[in-house]
Amino acid sequence: MLDRPGARVAALWFAAILPLLSAPAGDAPAAEWRWNATRVIDYARVSSVQISPDGQWVLYVLSRPRSADAKPGGAWANLWVVPFEGGPARQLTAADSEDKSPAWSPDGSRIAFLSARGGDDAKTRVWVMDVRGGEARPVTGDKLDVLTFAWSPSGDSLAFVAQDPKPEARDKEEKAGRDWTVVDHDLRPRRLHLVAMNGAAAGDTRPVPAAGERSVWELDWSPDGEWIVATVSDTPRTDDSYVFKKVVALPIRLSKALAVELVGIVGKVDQVAWSRDGRSIACRAGVDASDPFSGSVFLVPAPSGRVIVQPASAARVNLTGDRKESVQRIDWLPDGALAAVSVSGTRTNLSVLDPAEDWRPRPWIDSGPEVFTSASWSTDGRRMAMAASTPDGPAEVYAAERPGRGERSRMSLHRITSVNSDLDPLPRGKQEVFRYAARDGLEIEGILIRPVSYPGRASWPLVVIVHGGPESQYLNGWNTSYAVPGQALAERGYFVFYPNYRGSTGRGVAFSKADHQDLGGREFDDVLDGIDALTGRFPIDRKRVGITGGSYGGYFTALGVTRHSDRFAAGVELFGISNWVSFIGQTDTPAENSNVHWALWCYEHADACWKASPIAHVGKAATPTLILHGEKDERVPKPQGDELYAALKWKGVPVEYVVFPREKHGFRERAHQIETFDRLLAWMEKYLKPLER
Repeated sequence: MLDRPGARVAALWFAAILPLLSAPAGDAPAAEWRWNATRVIDYARVSSVQISPDGQWVLYVLSRPRSADAKPGGAWANLWVVPFEGGPARQLTAADSEDKSPAWSPDGSRIAFLSARGGDDAKTRVWVMDVRGGEARPVTGDKLDVLTFAWSPSGDSLAFVAQDPKPEARDKEEKAGRDWTVVDHDLRPRRLHLVAMNGAAAGDTRPVPAAGERSVWELDWSPDGEWIVATVSDTPRTDDSYVFKKVVALPIRLSKALAVELVGIVGKVDQVAWSRDGRSIACRAGVDASDPFSGSVFLVPAPSGRVIVQPASAARVNLTGDRKESVQRIDWLPDGALAAVSVSGTRTNLSVLDPAEDWRPRPWIDSGPEVFTSASWSTDGRRMAMAASTPDGPAEVYAAERPGRGERSRMSLHRITSVNSDLDPLPRGKQEVFRYAARDGLEIEGILIRPVSYPGRASWPLVVIVHGGPESQYLNGWNTSYAVPGQALAERGYFVFYPNYRGSTGRGVAFSKADHQDLGGREFDDVLDGIDALTGRFPIDRKRVGITGGSYGGYFTALGVTRHSDRFAAGVELFGISNWVSFIGQTDTPAENSNVHWALWCYEHADACWKASPIAHVGKAATPTLILHGEKDERVPKPQGDELYAALKWKGVPVEYVVFPREKHGFRERAHQIETFDRLLAWMEKYLKPLER
């Protein structure tokens, strides 16, 4: 048995850095920075927290980077379990693999999870292990890559989704050199399957005919085990997964395709959840086709008895209305209420939506971290666990217990793991929520980290880190990673600002739509207004402001170093958009970008898209710029980085361009993350001179 991860090395590591702790923060030589690349990238990550059905144990995934001599790839991830009351954690899987998406069986005797074990060509399969011990075993075949799964209510079977494998005939053709492709042809659906888990039939797998050829994304079982509610699309394209899904109920025992469409969702829809009494289905969705986020909760009647055709116009009820929040997770409780995790501004909330109280939300958390992910509930709905972070440290496992039935008091979260205690001695800059008025009077929020050694000097540089999406937001939790090096910048003498500009989520539908048909306009003004508000309150040098961000944040960075070059002394652009006109024909999500990000298509509004493109303003560019891009990025393809580099190089602006092989949208490999971190910090230091050396 192993103790808490990191505990064995914590003492040795602390002894190694103890001589450095006496150096004044913010003035240490570069070789002695405590928040260096390995500290930021190599800490353990907690995710996928799942409480056992009886509420006695909490299961979670713990990720650890691969070693420097390992084959390139994403972090290793294993399963751990810890008692609900806290205590020594126990490691359940130890292979050098990516074990993920764990789920307890309904009776709590087994754990299923996804993993690709068995060599470089191994498929991702569902593995199952007995909680009493023993090795995990695969329960799905070695020909299918499993994407998601769910236990049936009885535990007698698993439903899983896997994309159809490449036909053998096609594989032979490719090996013979006849390997051309016809775009949008021969798309392989994400098919829904069942695999028996008990008795003589254990291991038998069959597809669910009711889904037909449509691709399945999210799913949940009916409480009687006769139906599966799912989101489906006509093709498995990424764009379909965002904005072209429908909610259907699939009878699992029919031998032919017959899906019952439950409601005419137009736009984004994600999670679906069948009520415990079997009468209703809740889903998270957008309010219309231009809603950027599936952050509203809808209720629709569930089918029952023999299969009937339920009209797509069936009534749906919006339980969240126009509240200024974005729901991220819903769970049905035994008493018929819905537990909802939502983002509200810069924090997360846990509320109960009770039909007995007309579905009005009632907060349930009294104390604990302000930032957490989806909650996991015991079968009786009394105990709950989640991963939560604070401004001082990465996510840990927290747990809480509900009061008795009828009691109105709230829950208090208590921490039950300490996987990153070795980070405790490192310095932290003060983190706070910063609010200011935009030029049109709209209140904007953001997160500010002050320099560790503040206020020791008369003048300080500022780095603005812009989030992607734009349907996302920064929260008042842990905000330090390889591409978002908040505390590393603070240690080196920077103010760090994370703006939640209009278009961000967490403040209701209207706020997330407030940037529509105004690409890079008022949304970018919000960033500039935040800089002005900060320089009015703190001794920040306006001539030493840098900007960085990835994806849509990369677009903001590219816009900052071109159209607004007079405001920024340095820019580090990560996999961002430089030309909206060409981008719409390159990305794998053209409809999602056009429908919910802009509410316009560039094919119809080419002039507006060109004017909003950074390279249209390259004539103003003077800001030294570092461009970082993944070679295999399909969301923001590499040609976008090529265009920005060519334009800045033509203009004579100091520019460097680094392309990372194998990487997609965001970098997974440890060596690439280290290189990104080091280059980003070196670029800012070169042009912003935080220590005035």
